[in-house]
Amino acid sequence: MGDRVYHLQYSFEDKIFHIVREPWDEFRFQYGVVQNRNIELYEWDLSEQSKRLLRQKWNELYLAQETHIQNQKKLEEEWENLKTKRTENQFLLPISGFGYFTNIHDPNPSFLNLFSFSEEEKRELETTIFKWEKFEKSLHLTYDVRSLPKTDSPYPLVSSLQTKTEQYRIIQKRIFVRKFLLDPVLTYDQAFLQLKGPNFQLNETEKKIWGSYLNHLAKDLRSCLFEIECNDWEEMTLLIRILYVQKSIKEGNIVFPKKNLDGFTYLPEIEIPESIKITKQEEYAILFETNKKIFSSGYDPILFFNWESFLTRYQGFLDSNYFIEGIEFNWKGYNPYQNNLNQNIEPIDLNKDISKKEENLERYTKGIQNLYSYHLVDQNCTTELIRYMNEMFPEGKIGNEVFWKPISNKVISFNFIPSVAAFKLESSDSTKQIKVYPSYRNLKRKQLDRFSERYFQDRFVPTSKIYKTNPIDHSFLFFTEETIWDRPIYGLFNTVWGIGYTTVGVITAPFDKGKRFSKGTETVFYSLPELVFFNIRKGHFPFITAKEIPEEYYEKDSL
Repeated sequence: MGDRVYHLQYSFEDKIFHIVREPWDEFRFQYGVVQNRNIELYEWDLSEQSKRLLRQKWNELYLAQETHIQNQKKLEEEWENLKTKRTENQFLLPISGFGYFTNIHDPNPSFLNLFSFSEEEKRELETTIFKWEKFEKSLHLTYDVRSLPKTDSPYPLVSSLQTKTEQYRIIQKRIFVRKFLLDPVLTYDQAFLQLKGPNFQLNETEKKIWGSYLNHLAKDLRSCLFEIECNDWEEMTLLIRILYVQKSIKEGNIVFPKKNLDGFTYLPEIEIPESIKITKQEEYAILFETNKKIFSSGYDPILFFNWESFLTRYQGFLDSNYFIEGIEFNWKGYNPYQNNLNQNIEPIDLNKDISKKEENLERYTKGIQNLYSYHLVDQNCTTELIRYMNEMFPEGKIGNEVFWKPISNKVISFNFIPSVAAFKLESSDSTKQIKVYPSYRNLKRKQLDRFSERYFQDRFVPTSKIYKTNPIDHSFLFFTEETIWDRPIYGLFNTVWGIGYTTVGVITAPFDKGKRFSKGTETVFYSLPELVFFNIRKGHFPFITAKEIPEEYYEKDSL
C-alpha cells in the first residue's frame, strides 16, 4: 500500500506471529534478492479515499500488535528489576539515551550559547527538577494496581502500559535533560560513530546549513521546556540531535549516535566477508552523497528522521545486523546525575509485589502468544492475511465501493498454500492488473545464453555460476524451481544428500555442537515436499552487491 508493505513473520524467540511493516524497496530487496523469491502483485482498483482507509486499518492492526509487544517487554523489565532490587537493594537502571553521556563535568559547553537561559528560566528548570524528584520518591512507595489490557482481539487500539519502571524511566529522562542544560557533562565518544574520509566530509556551505539547524532544534527544545509538554523521548531526541549536529560541524565529518539494533528481524545475522564489505562501503559512499544533499536541503523533522534512518542502516551494515526503524536514540547507560537517595526505599512486602508482577507477565505473555499464534497449515502467513482482510472488510467493500471478493481462510479451501490463494486472486474479477517481479536468480538465469547453462549447469549447486553457498542456507545439490515434472527426481537426490549429511552430522556433533546435523535435517525437511512436486527452497543471496543486480530488477512493470 503506497510505499509500505505489510506481511507476517513468525519469531521462534518470542513465539509471536509478527505483523511486519516496512518500505517496499526494503521488502523487495530482502524478499526478492536475499530470499530469492518471485513476487506477484495482484492490484485492485480503489479510490484514493478507500486506499487511505485500507492503509489506516492495517496501520492500526500493526500498531495494536506493537503496543502489545512493548507492553509485554515492560512487564518483563518490571519483574526483572524488582528481582534485582530484592537481591542488590538498589534501583539503578540502564536507560535508553543515557549511554551517550559520561558523568564527567563539561568545562566548556559551547552548545549552551544556543539557549542563553535567563536567571528566571534557570529557576523554572530547577523547580521542575524538584517536582519530578519528589514524584520519583513517592513512586517507590506505591503499588502498581493497573489492570492489563485485553488480549482477546487484535483490532482495538491498545493502551500503553505505564509500569513503575516505565514511569521511573520517563522521570529520569525529564530530570536529565534539565540538569544537563544547567550543568552539562561530557559525551561518551564511543557511543558516536565518526565517519572520516573524503566521502563523509562537510563542505563550508553544508556546515552553514547544518549550523542553522541548531537554532531550530534549540527553539523546539525550549518550547518543550517552557511552553508545551513534550514526551520524554522527544526532549532527549532534540537534545541528542543538537549534540551530534554540533559534533559533525566541529569535526568537519559526519558524526551520528549509535543505536541498539535489538528489534525483531526475520533474517538471521551473518558476518559479511571483508571483500563484500569493502564493495558495499563504496556503494554506501555514493548513497551518502545523495542522502546528505537531501538532508541539507532545509530544516524538517521528517528529513531528520530519514537521515537518521539511513545512518542507522549504515551502522547495521557495519555491525552485520539488520536495520531497525525507530525514532529514539536508545544507547543504554546510567543517569550521570543519578540520585541515590531512593536507593534504600522499598515498597511494603517486596516478595508479594514480585510474585504479582510475575503472574501478570505470564498471563499477558500467554495472552498475546495465543492472540498472534502460528501454525504451518491453518495459521500461516497466507491464511492470516486473508483472515485479517475478511474480518476487517467482511463484504469486501469500503463504504459502497467493492474492491475485492473475500476468499476463505479455512483449511478445506487449500488457501493456506500460497500458490492456490494466488490463483484465486488472479482469476478474481476484482484483480485489475498483475505485475510480476522475478527473483534475483531468475533474473540472472535469463542472462544465460546457452540452454545447458540455464537448465543444467546452474541447476546443480557445485557448478552454478550464479549461486554461492552462504551461512543462511543448508546444504543441497539441486534447485527444483525451474520445472515441475522432474521435481521429484531432483528432490530425491536432495533428500538422499540430506540424509547422508545428517548421518555425518551425528558423528561430528561432539566437535561442531550439532551444526552439521542441524543443517542436514533442514535439507531433508525442505527436500521432502519436492518429492510430491512442491518447491519451497529457493536459496539465499545475502552477499549481493549493486553491480551484480540486473537492470531489469529496477523496472516497475511486469517482466
